[in-house]
Amino acid sequence: MKRPNNRNWTLETLLVHGHEREREEGGSRKGVPTVQPIYTSTTYLHYNAETLDQAFDDSMSGEEGKMAFVYARQGNPNAYALETVLAQAEGGVGAIAFGSGMAAIHAALLTAGLVAGSKILAAKDLYGATTSLLRQAFVPLGVEVVTHDLYGPNADDIIRAEQPDVVYVETLSNPLVKVIDLDVISAAAREVGAVSVVDSTFTTPFLVRPIEHGFDLVVHSATKYLGGHGDSTAGVVISAKRSLQDQLRNYAIILGAMLSPFESHLIKRGLQTLALRMERHCGNALKVAQFLREHEAVAKVHYPGLPDHPQHELATTLLGEGRYGGLLSFELKGQSREAVFRFMDRLRLFLPATTLGDAWSLVSYPTMSSHRNLPEAERRAIGITEGCVRLSVGIEDVGDIIGDLERALEG
Repeated sequence: MKRPNNRNWTLETLLVHGHEREREEGGSRKGVPTVQPIYTSTTYLHYNAETLDQAFDDSMSGEEGKMAFVYARQGNPNAYALETVLAQAEGGVGAIAFGSGMAAIHAALLTAGLVAGSKILAAKDLYGATTSLLRQAFVPLGVEVVTHDLYGPNADDIIRAEQPDVVYVETLSNPLVKVIDLDVISAAAREVGAVSVVDSTFTTPFLVRPIEHGFDLVVHSATKYLGGHGDSTAGVVISAKRSLQDQLRNYAIILGAMLSPFESHLIKRGLQTLALRMERHCGNALKVAQFLREHEAVAKVHYPGLPDHPQHELATTLLGEGRYGGLLSFELKGQSREAVFRFMDRLRLFLPATTLGDAWSLVSYPTMSSHRNLPEAERRAIGITEGCVRLSVGIEDVGDIIGDLERALEG
């Protein structure tokens, strides 16, 4: 069998074609499907006992051209195809797909080496559920969890002072879209011998590839932009080193967190339009941010594409001119839950759903959703006010998007 020669493909082409089709040299009488079949089998048969024995070893390797399948909890062809294309897209040695973004984060933290007596330094602006995971699952095990503002100019000094075993950040913070300096964080982590982990859900490999900036593990909630259609839940971790990749696969198998064939198929299908969608998300979000900045009912807009954003220059360097992501937040002048609820209830195009990255536009109230479990004082320390609203700007006509916001902001 000959594999497509995709070594020199651009990211856009790789996402479309991926690891999907193999052609027999000289053709095949039976033909090869253009879309990979969905393999629902829980177990896989082999030619004889000797090849079955070898398959057990190969099922743990995950190496291209060597991967074998024995039992569904150890992997399946659909998940493997998804993992292969995402590893190539991110520039890693391998990837593991999980049943959710939180499962991926959990496995990444275990792989990074969080054990009793170790210390993790995390950005204080993390997704609320990630903070809860650290506090509720790892602190009781004896892990020291320290949080700091790692989006400021002295992030490297903080890492050197704390001497952590693991550093965990997000490319863009949730919901205030602060921009992390990937090069500074990874360099400081290497200096102190820490494993660096980054959640790149908001940026996707279309905007930035953190492994190229020195990170060890890259996490995605594939439920969001990678899938992009609100119909599948998944997570993925991409490794920069083979040792981390082997440990990651081991945890996935032991924890039973492997992604199903159906979900793998849906996420991989979403990748085919990722570049197109991200271009539209970015373009629409910039126009929405510019509109909101001028509206009399809005006190402040958080979006790195605006020139007055404190990290606009960093975002332009890191992500590229005009490519600042599809997520933004803003603050109503009416700083109250009641004002936010009135605004949300007036919206017709924006859907009030607790997710982001879908093709359609979404609105979320962080105080009620993503950061619900954080005490009010802690939310305020991060900068999340009672009037803060998060928008995931979709790919609809931008005139319709802005018109919906304008009607909802009236009065």
